[in-house]
Amino acid sequence: MDITSYLNSLEDCREALIRFRRDLHRHPEPGWKEFYTTARLIAALKDHGIPAKYGKEILHRDYLWGYPPQKELDVCMERAVSQGADAGIIKEMDGFTGAMAVIETGNPGPVTALRFDIDCNDVGEDMDPCRLPVKNGFSSENCGCMHACGHDGHASLGLFVCLALNAIRKDLSGVIKVIFQPAEEGVRGAQSIAESGILDDVDWFLSGHLGMGWKTGELLALTNGFLSTTKIDAVITGLSSHAGASPQDGHNAILAACSATLAMHTACQDSRGAARLNVGTISGGTGRNVVADRAVLQLETRGETTEIERTVFGRAMSSLKGAAEMFGCTVDTKIMGSASGADSDDALEPFIKAGASRIPEITRYVPSGGFTGSEDAAYLMSRVQAHGGKAAYMCIGCDIAAPHHNARFDIDENALMTGLKLYVSVLWELLGQKQ
Repeated sequence: MDITSYLNSLEDCREALIRFRRDLHRHPEPGWKEFYTTARLIAALKDHGIPAKYGKEILHRDYLWGYPPQKELDVCMERAVSQGADAGIIKEMDGFTGAMAVIETGNPGPVTALRFDIDCNDVGEDMDPCRLPVKNGFSSENCGCMHACGHDGHASLGLFVCLALNAIRKDLSGVIKVIFQPAEEGVRGAQSIAESGILDDVDWFLSGHLGMGWKTGELLALTNGFLSTTKIDAVITGLSSHAGASPQDGHNAILAACSATLAMHTACQDSRGAARLNVGTISGGTGRNVVADRAVLQLETRGETTEIERTVFGRAMSSLKGAAEMFGCTVDTKIMGSASGADSDDALEPFIKAGASRIPEITRYVPSGGFTGSEDAAYLMSRVQAHGGKAAYMCIGCDIAAPHHNARFDIDENALMTGLKLYVSVLWELLGQKQ
């Protein structure tokens, strides 16, 4: 097969790809609530005869971090159907989002996995009529929800990568799994997928992100330095009393929370590498003349390695417990999200470079670079690497209208076609049945 000609032919998909992305942008859904998105993806896969697993088939239910109450899920399912999602597919999903397409090439070879995230942000979209999504009629219809990080582009890109690879599957080798991951924001969804076991036979793993500081036409092949992280909610319970008449009878949960916060922020010194801890919110109390009987903290720990992050996490838990005891209170903690540390494997760089060389839209190629934040894909990368597989995370350059997670965010849709051609070209390098 002439791969260059095939890549050129993918231009025929441009309008459909952009149309699908805009449909998802119009119907954004937060983590674990992506019913419309998942149903649209499943329907498109079925229309093209591509087998798919979804929902609880690809999730381990012991690791559904920050999972919403059933009442919220029911509302989101009803909304998805009212907005045009297939009611039969929604019923088959049985209350769980996310999907995985499986492309059997029929030829012996490795198992390759691709991952694309599908959730939105809890951001209300800016409705300035000069913005492209507003002007062209695809701004968010869901109040307080917006694709402000490009996951609408990722999900759409993943679907069209599926279609493109499926069309040439007989010229490829092995099995290709394309994962549409729920709940990336807050690093909540990947561990459930990792623990489900669907990656345990994977030899090659690829994922990536649009933008992230890279402009249209640029490509960062190997992203390194993802920080391991844990997101925690802590509830401190004390005893209320009258602040003037009997303060000695109370146990002040706010004082415990403040003491814990001060103690925790001294706990992230580590000579082995970078460590982070942040208490992002504190709330509590019922009135100015009442000793507070409850306080809630939302915090996160991070580390350059999983070992460092685990040390910081342990110190944070000890600080919370100690401060609660000091003020006669109790504390309950709940994990709301988690991701491991990870680095891309150098072994994949030559394949990415060769694949990128066929894409004239890529005008600047960077072999490797750092990323001093956290990414949910790191769990999936680590799971594959743990049994000897190789993994890489790319940053696909994309001009953006405003910073990620901003109400005015939007992507340069030209980058979608660049990403589509890139994935197909790299997969050809890995799996192509070359003459």
